[in-house]
Amino acid sequence: MRNSIILFVNGEREELSPENSFMTVAEYLRYKKGLTGTKVVCSEGDCGACTILVARMQNGKLGPYKAINSCISFMYLLDQTHLITVEGLKKDNELHPVQKAMVENHGAQCGFCTPGFICAMAALTEDAKNEKFPLEEKRVKNYLTGNLCRCTGYDSIIKSGCSVDLRTTPLLGSFYDDGKIEKELATLKGSVRLTFENKTIFLPASVDEATLEKKTKSPRMISGSTDLGVVSNKGKLALTEMMSLNNIASMYSVEETATHLIVGAKASLAEIEERTAKAFPAFSNNLHIFASPQIKNSGSLVGNLVNASPIADTIPFLRVAEAEVVLRSSAGERVVNVNTFIKGGYKELDMRSDEIVTHIRLPKTNHEYKLYKVSSRRDLDISTVTMAVRYTLKNNVLEEFSLALGGVGPTVLRMNQIEAKAIGQYFNQALFKRLATDVKNSINPLSDVRGSTDFRLILCHNLMLKFCDEVMTDHKISFQEISL
Repeated sequence: MRNSIILFVNGEREELSPENSFMTVAEYLRYKKGLTGTKVVCSEGDCGACTILVARMQNGKLGPYKAINSCISFMYLLDQTHLITVEGLKKDNELHPVQKAMVENHGAQCGFCTPGFICAMAALTEDAKNEKFPLEEKRVKNYLTGNLCRCTGYDSIIKSGCSVDLRTTPLLGSFYDDGKIEKELATLKGSVRLTFENKTIFLPASVDEATLEKKTKSPRMISGSTDLGVVSNKGKLALTEMMSLNNIASMYSVEETATHLIVGAKASLAEIEERTAKAFPAFSNNLHIFASPQIKNSGSLVGNLVNASPIADTIPFLRVAEAEVVLRSSAGERVVNVNTFIKGGYKELDMRSDEIVTHIRLPKTNHEYKLYKVSSRRDLDISTVTMAVRYTLKNNVLEEFSLALGGVGPTVLRMNQIEAKAIGQYFNQALFKRLATDVKNSINPLSDVRGSTDFRLILCHNLMLKFCDEVMTDHKISFQEISL
């Protein structure tokens, strides 16, 4: 068993002691490596000044380089990766085309946010070359949703991204000798256990090792660190005994069968957004505004579910989709419907202390979906209220109607009584006016900084009416039939 973290930083091999392995990535880069281009501002993964590029080993090869927030990630989560900072984008005193474009288009003033923008746009050029799409304004804006600038103004930054010539932009795999790095990382076998002061992290090499660890020690699971990294940085939670499935290759898989989409515990939300575009387009569109690319490249669907926040953006969909949660322990495997898995109390789950979630299975059906998220900002914001509906119409009658609401109770709620009132009814505005009132009378949301009780009640009422009008338009149901 290894007791060090091994990775490459800007093409150079690094072997970290346990002490350094528990640092955030941003802290390590700045204070141990002197790579101060990586900035720390919010320590929450919101501003993007800390953006770096990371490629992880997949089937013996380094996968595509993706942008992540280094301020909320930890070095132990980057074992067996190649990390590139803004300094590493310059090669042999030659600036990367993105860096040149920022200079030529005056894309920086104070420069504090500039390295993060450059790394985010370098990730864009990687994807553009690999997936063969042009650098258009909309694409540039999408890739920069996780980067904030206070002084330059976004126009010159967006122009910089659009002006990059992909023909002269090298892939980072050729920029560095990825073959040499892959050969080195491929030799790393076995599990990793690190202990420093009161902190321990275990990185098992197999699911069996993970379940044995869970049985004997019950460590806290950490996935992409997009939530735990924030609360740790803010001093709200001490991370001591931990385990991550980061080094188990099979956990990154997303498999499609004739009946299910099967999502591994470490599959990123960014990949799930892409892979659900055909089978679950409403969910894919919902993930588009879930968070920034940096967050979606780190966060996982399983992590979002098991964190069990009442305002988690993916759980309303999982509840109406009748997703199946696959749990493993040393005693074997257990499959639980997500509506049984999520209990009524705050973060209360049907999950034993010796179990881990290895997969989520999404049944493929002919049902239609509508998903809604209300937040102060469109992109990269915490939800105030979420709503998910799965439905089937036949001859304008609701044969199937499943409804879930988030942000209105101690957990994301499945509205079974409302569903029973809707199924078998003719689809019209009169029905949904009654149901919207029933929804308001069925919930008792709290007031907090994102919205008052009354505001949330109004939102739920209005989202029901919005759903009705959208479906009537989609299915060309006459609005003159509302009195039937």
